[in-house]
Amino acid sequence: MAMENGHAKDMMIEFSPDASFGVLTPAFKGNGGYFALEAYAHNGCTFLDEGRCSIHRLPYQPMECRFCHHTRLGRGLQCHADIAKDWNTSKGRRLVMHWLGRMELEVPAGYLGR
Repeated sequence: MAMENGHAKDMMIEFSPDASFGVLTPAFKGNGGYFALEAYAHNGCTFLDEGRCSIHRLPYQPMECRFCHHTRLGRGLQCHADIAKDWNTSKGRRLVMHWLGRMELEVPAGYLGR
């Protein structure tokens, strides 16, 4: 839903260690529309504006933000694992492929057996 609302370039993609699935997440500032790079992590979230989330409470606020960083405080690792399960599905992989195409990024070696 975020893509349909003009936020595709505000997202970044992170892949599982074995590259079997990817997770679209809010980008670090300066890292939007690309693969997640640790070099940008110190910039914080692209949706934070003066310490406030610009998409808070919108229907497309990422689940990771809504649940892992707000509702389920202290349960970060389990929360991230639960969200990874949602992305490790055929629907999740289709969304990742769609986003990669929109960003004109090549599918990484090893993703989906490529």
